[in-house]
Amino acid sequence: MAAQRAAIGIFIGLLALGEPAIAARADNQTPPSIDLARSLIEAEQFEKAVDVLKHLDAEDASTSARIDLLFGQIYLAIGKPAKALGFFEDASFASLDNEAEAYLGLAEADLALGDLAKARRNASLALKSDSDLIAAHLVLARADQRIGRTDLATARIRELQRNRPDSEAVAVILARYRSEQDGPAAGIADLRHFVGLYPTAAGAWDALGQLLWISGRKVDAVEAKATARQQYLERGQNGRAAVVVAWLNAVDPQGRLKPRGASLEAEPRPQPPVEPPAPRSSPRPSVKTVPLPPPPPNLSARPTPAAVLSHPEPLPFAPGTPIMTGSGLVLEGGRQVLTNRHVVEGFSVIAVRNGTGHVRKARVLRLSQVDDLALLELDRPFPEGAAMPLGDIVDPAPGRSAIVMGFPIISLFGDEQPALTEGIVAKTTGLADDPNTFQMTAKLNKGNSGGPVFDRRGHLIGLAVGKVDSAGIYQKSGTLVEDMNLGIKGDRLLRFLDKPAAAEAAAPEMNLEDLYQQMLPRAVLIAAVK
Repeated sequence: MAAQRAAIGIFIGLLALGEPAIAARADNQTPPSIDLARSLIEAEQFEKAVDVLKHLDAEDASTSARIDLLFGQIYLAIGKPAKALGFFEDASFASLDNEAEAYLGLAEADLALGDLAKARRNASLALKSDSDLIAAHLVLARADQRIGRTDLATARIRELQRNRPDSEAVAVILARYRSEQDGPAAGIADLRHFVGLYPTAAGAWDALGQLLWISGRKVDAVEAKATARQQYLERGQNGRAAVVVAWLNAVDPQGRLKPRGASLEAEPRPQPPVEPPAPRSSPRPSVKTVPLPPPPPNLSARPTPAAVLSHPEPLPFAPGTPIMTGSGLVLEGGRQVLTNRHVVEGFSVIAVRNGTGHVRKARVLRLSQVDDLALLELDRPFPEGAAMPLGDIVDPAPGRSAIVMGFPIISLFGDEQPALTEGIVAKTTGLADDPNTFQMTAKLNKGNSGGPVFDRRGHLIGLAVGKVDSAGIYQKSGTLVEDMNLGIKGDRLLRFLDKPAAAEAAAPEMNLEDLYQQMLPRAVLIAAVK
């Protein structure tokens, strides 16, 4: 578990992989300073890039748009997507020459802020301008993965791999998908093949090290990470090298697993870049003549986007601290969190972070002796709107949609925003017809414990509690059991909370993007230490 705190999320941005989302233009009209700034950004020399851009003269609409695009990329790279949006919006109005890159920037910023519907729309607009834009396809795949459409995401990535077998970003993401579906060995094999063909692919070595660690091959993992660190340094990406060294120091502080002859000292990490200027407020040139496509007809009915922090607040644990992770749900009032008992029982320090990036410390308020339930009290409430109304808690019904929201396997998939998996309620009783639980086809992984289970109308039908041990049943009885998972029913949650059941309120069905947006501030990652 120590490695989890140093791990970065499953989806590494193209900039981090040395494959910048904004490709350099090949025409002769690009000012040399623009190319210099772009190269500096690729090397993560943000301070120098800002200095170059600040002294550029935006002599025409095209140059102005390129400057805005690069400032937007800098903001994305330093974890400030909300500010990046302003620059990408300016770029989208300034010049048709940069339309695809501007829409891509908007899509990546929207994705970072959790607005999947806008991210999908802007990525699609980028692809209309440039159908070969790999980064836009990756945004669509990442949006699909967030809402549980793993098959669609995998199909898109496989198609990209066929078209761009040399793409490091595609190779890394596909390997992580394969690890989710077929186990870490599949992803490891894919990445070993890729780095055999492209030995300088730093991001692929980095991801390979993470998968090797998860699979228990610690010496091999450290060796792969050390190779990644060296390749990052050769690219000039000192910041990425420093992240790798922090990981190595966290998982192997004594250096016992260090490859023979390897030096794990990193060059000093660059200081935070000089703050780029705010987006220009001067009148936009009237060069662009093609209007934005109209929004979807039901846009006005969509949930108001949650206020996502540009940079998620860090969990209050020192690097390398072993932690237990699970998921949970913020309740009415924003001061309490509901989760499984086994996620928090016996732990002395507990912290929770919701999907919008806000962190709170918590203590155990009550444990159930009958159900696997725990109620936590926060040191201060989450922002307004980050809570599930108790009136929306209902019982599951056979055939009703069952959508689990939580933070599974954060060492592999990241811990900044939750993911969805969708299935149906298969049976309203659990194993051996247990009346307090229900069976569902939505997939669960480690870390999903305690996560909310919604229907398509946004009602809470239960709390994820565990999965059927298919392998164990097969070994004992020879009976092959399909993937089946368990949740604690809504009426048991209300009983534990000492609250009466309410009549189910009528509500329209939502698509998964809108459900994700509405529930983003309510789902929490729970991290606990002994």
